[in-house]
Amino acid sequence: MEESRRSFRAVLWIIGILGILAFGCSNEKPDSRAKADSPQGFTFFDLGANSKYSRSVRRRLGGKLGSDSISQKNTIDLSIHDNGFLEKWFPGLADLNRRLNWPAGQRVEHNTTKLMYRQARMKNTPFIYVELFFSDDTLKPLLFRIIAGPDGNAILETIRKKYGPPKEFRWAQKEGRTQYWEDGDNVFIVSSYKTKWDTPEYLFCIYYVDNLKEMLTEQEALREAEDERIRRAGESAF
Repeated sequence: MEESRRSFRAVLWIIGILGILAFGCSNEKPDSRAKADSPQGFTFFDLGANSKYSRSVRRRLGGKLGSDSISQKNTIDLSIHDNGFLEKWFPGLADLNRRLNWPAGQRVEHNTTKLMYRQARMKNTPFIYVELFFSDDTLKPLLFRIIAGPDGNAILETIRKKYGPPKEFRWAQKEGRTQYWEDGDNVFIVSSYKTKWDTPEYLFCIYYVDNLKEMLTEQEALREAEDERIRRAGESAF
């Protein structure tokens, strides 16, 4: 009888230890808003327009791109190549860029998370630099900017097969070409050109315009509410 009681207590002790271990392993919980839905639209490493940023997403990207740098409350500049490029070829993006950086001449920071990868080549990828912006309010992606070396041509072929024939134009000032795809308001731009060392380089930019507009609409509503609060406070002072 005593031996049976000792065996029973041993079983309870093992169950208790397993419960403690299980609790400890589940201490870090993912963001409840981050759902693993199938990515939609233009994608980069299975992140699409409807994806949500989370710690698990950051860990997964780290496994593919290496160590990252992270920053919050960032400015967002949509412009590429030179100041007149978007105005000439993508006026809708140029207008959106002005809204993102209004008032002009001021440093306008947005409630965002930016991930930067500068050592992706050590992970056997063709990427020289990767920059990913996510909204901290919706967790959705806003802007992906990726630079690749000569191997970028193979990536471009893969993109063509996935999204079909692009629209394109050649640069007038120097040797270069831009190809792009549109999915509603969202735009995927790929530019190929030569660096000052005469080596081929590729710039891949995914503009999640719907998500950028959603963020701006919320910010502008908050700004208007704050301006109204200040106006009323001024009226009540006199």
